[in-house]
Amino acid sequence: MAKTSLLDARSSDQNLRGAIRNPKSAIENPQSKIPCCIDETWGYPISATNTWALPVVSKVRVEHERPARKKRTQFSEEIVQECLRILTSGDPEELFELIPRLGVLRDARFDKALLVLLSDKDIKKREFAACAMGAVRRHEFLQPLKEAFMEVRRKKGFGTDEFALALIEAIGTLGDDAAVEFFLPIVRDAGQSAKREGKLRNWIVESLGAIAQQGGKRSVEALVELTHQSDPEICSRAISELSVAYWHRPNEITDSILGRIYELTRDRHHTIAESALSALQSLADVGCRRAESLFS
Repeated sequence: MAKTSLLDARSSDQNLRGAIRNPKSAIENPQSKIPCCIDETWGYPISATNTWALPVVSKVRVEHERPARKKRTQFSEEIVQECLRILTSGDPEELFELIPRLGVLRDARFDKALLVLLSDKDIKKREFAACAMGAVRRHEFLQPLKEAFMEVRRKKGFGTDEFALALIEAIGTLGDDAAVEFFLPIVRDAGQSAKREGKLRNWIVESLGAIAQQGGKRSVEALVELTHQSDPEICSRAISELSVAYWHRPNEITDSILGRIYELTRDRHHTIAESALSALQSLADVGCRRAESLFS
């Protein structure tokens, strides 16, 4: 019995020495007999005989992290201030280069400057403001964007088409289903003979598709409704946008929507039938099993 006790004592002593050299050895070596406890601060087991090591590690970790966090905050604030300076100066060349930064930072302090620029006399600055609002994706911008669109919709001249497109795309990027009630009457408008109005309507259908892709149920319903439009171009575009709306969730498309697209593959208008077939093919390509089965 004495011999056995001596062996156990030696084994225990070796484990103890190993743990002192490497505090993690008691965790990494399942054979270790050194008792362990759970540290409440970090949540991992440590050797009970070596708990002196924890405060040192904790202290070093805190000392290293705090300056880094402070630096990051200071760096971000410097970028925000630089963005505000450019927004206030209103230099068109610098403004458009600013859009990616605004989209990342999304700081509420940009809002006032963007609203001012949206009403500027310079149409390029207004176009920038619309693009930036879309990048920031703040739902509070929906109303001013709608008002700006109604103002520019009937205007002609340099930069008006680009500004109108920027407004429509920004509204779509916001992903707010409330835009449907604003857009749908414009697309339904029978007075589409003017070439420019036709362009606007096509852009609006694409914008509805962007909202639908973000999960907008009302936008999906609006696109289905537009597949009944008498205008073949609008109908074809609505079909395409319906399929795109489900690219990232292909098996969530409802049977009724899939059935409607399939029905349109036999439409008398070649463009509509071709769009419907292409939509089904694209859904099958991204993994929609029911769309795949229609080709087998």
